[in-house]
Amino acid sequence: MLLVISGGITLGILPFAILRMMQQDWAIAAMNLGIVLGTSFVFIHLLITKNAKVARGTIAVLTILAMSTTIFLKGAENVHWVYPALTTTFFLLSPKRAAWLTSVFLLLVIGMIWTQVDFLYLLTFTISAGATFLFSFAFSKRMHKQAIFLEHLATTDALTGVGNRRRLEEKLLEITRKIRRYPQQTCSLVFFDLDYFKRINDTHGHGCGDLVLQRFAEVMTSNIRDVDSFYRLGGEEFVLVLENTDLFAAKALAKKLGAQVERTKWHLDELKITTSAGIAQYDPKESSYDWMQRADEALYRAKDAGRNRFITSNDYSTS
Repeated sequence: MLLVISGGITLGILPFAILRMMQQDWAIAAMNLGIVLGTSFVFIHLLITKNAKVARGTIAVLTILAMSTTIFLKGAENVHWVYPALTTTFFLLSPKRAAWLTSVFLLLVIGMIWTQVDFLYLLTFTISAGATFLFSFAFSKRMHKQAIFLEHLATTDALTGVGNRRRLEEKLLEITRKIRRYPQQTCSLVFFDLDYFKRINDTHGHGCGDLVLQRFAEVMTSNIRDVDSFYRLGGEEFVLVLENTDLFAAKALAKKLGAQVERTKWHLDELKITTSAGIAQYDPKESSYDWMQRADEALYRAKDAGRNRFITSNDYSTS
């Protein structure tokens, strides 16, 4: 969407910049060329980095600057450009940031046209612009909350409340990009699997199995650092992402967490839960999927070794 907007603005404004130069309206031509250069930068930046946050902020600021400059140079008869500028800014930015930016913009516009119009016109503009501001703010805030809610639904496991596979893949992509830029950093994955989980479902029912999964997620998230993150991959498989943690430290932590799971009291006294784990440290030469595959293979080796084992991707021991 932002690529279309930035590209469309660039192509749409460029003919007007050329026309203004032909008319020797140098001030407006310079403004139009500035917009073209700014939106071209946004378009290229988006293509290279995919960073929508910078693009949104840049387009919003360019919109406000362009409208302010137009009204300053052409006078109060161009004040109608305030309304699309308000709605565009609230569309691009968060409600709070858009409110601050557009408040300054409206005060600036009122200051520029103060001496050019009569009191009734100024009052009418202030009321109509204020109403547009309030409506845009309310609508933007509602849509922002809805977007956060939908994002939460799309990236959170409904049963355990931890991140789901989609959120995990996003996190791993973020980490692999960072480590490729800063190779001195480390990160390790720990794939956990609850041992003999099918027996729990078969013996006590799926409701009991769900409670075990929920409790397991609580135990794990309460015993990791704030900078670490925990995800449910599917079924009884979970993934722990340990940033700035090498393979040796990750294995030690996996064992510690496994021992914590063994000590945990479950909702049924007869339940004795253990877990197996496969651990892999990221290699900057591989993709995130290759990284996950190595951790998954180590997990299978841990299960084949008798379960309640913690094995790294380059370690075939059964401890």
